[in-house]
Formats: sequence, C-alpha cells, structure tokens
Amino acid sequence: MAIEKNITMVKSSLWHNIFKTSGNQQKIFQLLKSFPGFANLKKREIKEIQKVAQVRDFLKNETIFFQGDPGFSMFIIDSGKVDITYEFKNGDKQDLATLYPGDFFGEMNVILEGKRTATATAIENSKVLIIFRPDLHEIIEKDHSVGVRILNGFSKIFVLKLRNLNSDYLNILELLSEDKQTQK
Repeated sequence: MAIEKNITMVKSSLWHNIFKTSGNQQKIFQLLKSFPGFANLKKREIKEIQKVAQVRDFLKNETIFFQGDPGFSMFIIDSGKVDITYEFKNGDKQDLATLYPGDFFGEMNVILEGKRTATATAIENSKVLIIFRPDLHEIIEKDHSVGVRILNGFSKIFVLKLRNLNSDYLNILELLSEDKQTQK
C-alpha cells in the first residue's frame, strides 16, 4: 500500500536570497536615478551606488522591519506593495502609508543611525533595493563633491517631509480650535 505525500515547499525569502546584487541592472539603475536623493548625481556616480545596492525579495505579509528595530538601511520598491504601520503604546495600530514601486522608505536611517519609527510589511510579494548606511557613507567619504550632492538630495527630502508634517500639524491645530469654538 503506497502512501502519497504531498509536500509543499515554502521558500523562505529570508534564506533564499539574502542580499543578492543580481537582477535587472537597467531597472535597478533607473530606480536609483529616480530616487530624489540621487537626482543630482551623474551616471557614473549612480553606478557606484548601484554596485552596493542589494536586491531582496519579500513574500506577501512578510515583515521587512519592526518598529523599534535598529535602522541601518533604506529601501526603494522595485515591485509589489509595502504597508507602513505605527503601533501605539496601548497596542492600537495606525496605517501610515501604502507604498508602491518607485516609492522609498527608511531613508532617514541611511544618513543617521536610529530606531525604526514604524513597521514595514510587504502586503504582496515585493522586490526592493536596499542600501546600507556603511556603503553609502563610504561613497560619501570617498568623493566629497559626490557626498555633498547626495546629502543635499537627502536634505531636500527631509525638508519636504518636515514641511508636510508642519502643515499637517497646523491643520490639526486648526480643527481642534474650530472644535473648541463649536463647543462654547
């Protein structure tokens, strides 16, 4: 009597392809070129960053990083979707954003060491580029004129985010003020 066993292999994306550099090199170049932090770089300078960029696949519902994890890299989405979620101290969760191909996240930690402020989760099978802080810092240190342009590009990203945050904050204050007026 033969017993058939159906075994389904589940490929762990963690062990399957940790930090490979292969992939469609032209597409990787275009993703890097379209990233605002690298907008002022020349082709050869983007190719230097391309050499250190890692490609990583994440399965649907796989956590990319958890809120509170040490941050040492940034991500640019090649394919798939990623949710960014914040967990409050009481355990409640708040969705902050859904990111799509071409979007990026974690860029603050590639410049300045810190803890992740939210959790990133692939909500469908996703491929991302990863750039690690030591690799980017080496490029910045090697050629200071390139470093200044990279840091200037990142500064523009941070300024835009801060402006948007200020605007959101002021809108909330205005709503609270209006709510106080209607309660009087």
